[in-house]
Order: sequence, then C-alpha cells, then structure tokens
Amino acid sequence: MSARQGYNRTSRLRRPTLLARLLVRLHFILPLLTLSRLAARVSRFRGPGGILIRAFAWLFSIDREEAASPVPQGYASLSEFFSRELKEGARIPENGEECVACPADGLLTRIGEINGTSHPQAKGAGYSIEELLGGVRCAAPYEDGHLAVIYLRPSDYHRVRMPLAGQLREVAYLPGRRLSVNPAIIDAAPAVLATNERVALHFDTGAGKFCVVMIGALNVGSISTAFDIRTDASIPPVPTRWRFHGPRGAKCERGDYLAHFNLGSTVVLVATRDLLAWLPERKPVEEVRCGQALGQRLPLEV
Repeated sequence: MSARQGYNRTSRLRRPTLLARLLVRLHFILPLLTLSRLAARVSRFRGPGGILIRAFAWLFSIDREEAASPVPQGYASLSEFFSRELKEGARIPENGEECVACPADGLLTRIGEINGTSHPQAKGAGYSIEELLGGVRCAAPYEDGHLAVIYLRPSDYHRVRMPLAGQLREVAYLPGRRLSVNPAIIDAAPAVLATNERVALHFDTGAGKFCVVMIGALNVGSISTAFDIRTDASIPPVPTRWRFHGPRGAKCERGDYLAHFNLGSTVVLVATRDLLAWLPERKPVEEVRCGQALGQRLPLEV
C-alpha cells in the first residue's frame, strides 16, 4: 500500500452516493464566489426584531442559553449571532495541560495518522499535507504525524480555540475555491479540503509543532483570526505568509480564542509525530465539543 493510499485508524468510508457525485459536479458549474458574497450580505442584514436570527436559531435548534448575549436582541445581524461568544465557562478544556483539547464544536469526520505526508483518505483519492498546507517546507515536520478533521455544522458554536499551548510561528493565507465541505461532498471529492480557500496557523510547543487549518467553504464570508492579520476578500487572491521569529510570535494558552468563521466550515488539526497520541475512544462520525479531550501529549524523550 502506497503512502497516498495509507489508511490508519479511521472508519471505512461509505461509497459516495450518486447524489453526492452530482453535487460535486454542480459545484464546478455554479458561481460559488458570487453565492458566497450574497450569503455574506444576507448575514449582515440588520432586520427588525432579529427576524433572521430567530429563524436561524429555530431552524437549527441552537441552544440560546449558552450565548453570552440575549438572543436575538443582543446581536445586530445574523453574522454577529453566528460568530457569537458563549457564557464564561461554557467550553473549559478537559483534563489538565497534557490533554489535547478539541479546537471546535462539530462532527469529527476523520481522526488518525498521516502516512508519509499523505492524509489517510479514500484509497487513491486523498490529498497530501503538502497540498493542504501549501508547500513542502510547511508539510515536512508533519511526516508520519497526526490529523483530525472537524466539520462545523450551522448549529455549532463557530469560534475555534487553541488545542494546546504554543507560540505562533506562521500564518498562511491560501486562496482557493469555496466548494461545500459537507461530509457527503468530502467523501466524493476529498481534495476539496486542500483546494478550498483556507488559513493555516502554525504553532511551536517546544516539544513539537501543530497547525490549525481553517477551511473556507460555500457561503463562508470570511475567516477572522485573533491576530492583527487580514485574511478576507480585501487582500489579493495570492498565497500570503506572515512569519514570526523568536519572541515576535504570540504566545497562546490552551483554550484561548484563535479564530472564527463568518458562516460555517471545517477545521483540520495537524500535529507532529512525537507531540501527541489520539485517544482510542475517539472515532469518526462522532459529535465533539470545543475543549473536549481528543488526545494526550506524549512525554518528552530524554
């Protein structure tokens, strides 16, 4: 079995349905950027009485009691509600500093190891970490490392938090398409995660490295980060990197706010081989919450 066909500790994928294959083809015909911009405008609409917010919360059965502000009167637009903060203590990371905390609420669609620099996706139809991160230099540390994919549904909390403490070393904006990242679409076309618009945030823990990749998608207006870096449509659609050497990189603690989507999408967590081990009870197609234990840091080799 070649590295690209590698498949380790992930559940067997369902064969893509005919509907999923048709949807993938349709994505290459529709004006997706125009649709995403239209969705962004609608999400910023400041309607009377929070009509859109009420409808959205009802349609997706969102827990209003968790929100830091009253719903809907505490939010001027659907976009503000979508990227809402939660009440203090709502997503405290589990089990001490050695716990690898889930960075987001959502559906855990993939969790496992990387064979070489290839993600263990469907046989012969996967994508490489080099493609995901935008280059050989960025991908090299993650050879034979670890990867988890979390799909954020419309009903989920859409702020992404630090899975481990670390120092920011690089932020990369990688332009691309805005195809849907619905799991049915990804089963039919896994490479979407490595070709969609995305922002990769690279961290160093001192014992290893990890990267949180924010994947853009259909109807995602933009990706906002905790750092003074623009990653929205106002910057040219070319790969752009910001590097932070020595003490210049921001030091972030486990559970700190990292970024959020302005409408939903997917988060990919990539880690170096010696940094962590996934908990054996974590399985694909499992609902997870931000702060929940995904794995455990490995002890430093002496």
